[in-house]
Amino acid sequence: MSEERAGALAEAEDAVAGTLLHPEAKDLVPDLINTLAGADFDSRRHGELWDLLSEMWAAGAGSVDPITVAARLVERGDLTRLCGPAGAVWLHQLHDAVPTVAHAPAYAEIVREEAQWRALGLAAARTMTAVQQRTGTAVAAAEAAVDSARAVRDQQVQRLDDGPEELLDFLDQADDEPEWVIPGVLARWDRLMITAGEGGGKSLMLRQILMRSAAGLHPWKSARIAPVRVLHIDAENAADQARPWLRRMAQAAEAEGAPVARGQFALRMIPEGLDVGQAADRAWLARMVEQVRPDLISIGSLYKLTTSGKSDEEAARPVMAALEMVRAVSGGAAMLLEAHAPHAHMGKRDLRPIGSSLWMRWPEFGFGLAPADPAKNPGAQELRLMDWVPWRGPRSERDWPAQFCQGVRWPWQAIQHRGNAPVGTITIDEERATAAGLIPAPSAPEPFWDDQQIH
Repeated sequence: MSEERAGALAEAEDAVAGTLLHPEAKDLVPDLINTLAGADFDSRRHGELWDLLSEMWAAGAGSVDPITVAARLVERGDLTRLCGPAGAVWLHQLHDAVPTVAHAPAYAEIVREEAQWRALGLAAARTMTAVQQRTGTAVAAAEAAVDSARAVRDQQVQRLDDGPEELLDFLDQADDEPEWVIPGVLARWDRLMITAGEGGGKSLMLRQILMRSAAGLHPWKSARIAPVRVLHIDAENAADQARPWLRRMAQAAEAEGAPVARGQFALRMIPEGLDVGQAADRAWLARMVEQVRPDLISIGSLYKLTTSGKSDEEAARPVMAALEMVRAVSGGAAMLLEAHAPHAHMGKRDLRPIGSSLWMRWPEFGFGLAPADPAKNPGAQELRLMDWVPWRGPRSERDWPAQFCQGVRWPWQAIQHRGNAPVGTITIDEERATAAGLIPAPSAPEPFWDDQQIH
């Protein structure tokens, strides 16, 4: 740091610490305390004094000024140690060093900015030490460097958490409208996990949500939405398996007058799977997200995100940590995941995801596709009627269907209430759809829902 910069910082530290010695600054104190901590001061004794002043203000100590602070330091036996041989004189000097308390936020910003530069320098030094000593792997060191830099970036956000509120004041506030990715279905930071048995249609459900969202279509309603930027990481299917389905869905969207624009849908097929417990695979995921900057991410299937062979909590935690990293790097993209459900037991299938019970609590929304009971739903087998079954309590209200049945132009058609018969498919331009070969003869509908094969 240059001498000029060091001098400016010293003056700012004097002024901002001195501000807390002015009782008339009480309206500024909460913001100043939230902005700075003692560790942010370059001067160690300024930092220790700041923590004491913050403590006195927070405790409602009444008048906080050089005299009352000196008295507190005498009680603690710290006056000479902290203030030096001149004792309380230093506190009066700080008090007088404040040009105006109104400018205290600007002084605090200077101190905070220099603290962030120092923290960034420490992070760089740790990275350089790892480079010189060849500590661990290069990818792990790079990942640690990114995490350290991100912590410096987010430090101020963490400090600005609001304090406690009165209940009545809290209830008087209007509810914020979610920042929707898919209106009524998924907001930013939401996580939806879909489960089903093998061949149960969960992959097609996930792709339908992705494709229609990217095209600017609601996932299962005949309604337009703002097109969503999508990133699809398929860790289970080969390109030749997925491409026919994605092509038909893209054609179906185009037939509705909503072709998927270039740049709206990015994907990578990795049938061999990933191991997000490894730094290299986590770094790769982060790069994909940084390049695409998606609003909606799908990754899975869940069991293909680790090679540990375990399904307990020990295996689940690193996968969860990696997925949280992906959400953070994306800035809060909504996330879609698919997972297998256990095999049926005594004729009944448990729709909870295979693996640790941690997955039961992790997503905001967890639903399974289960064949509807034909005794209660006549024609269920012919329609391939599926119940949309929640296996965890939702954290927020959303507009979910009650059932899905086999679609024609799209894999799945939503049914809003259980017990209803399907009342037609999603409306599209019939002439264009027929020309594209997307509407089969009514007497012989194509089994577009069958995710084991495509005809």
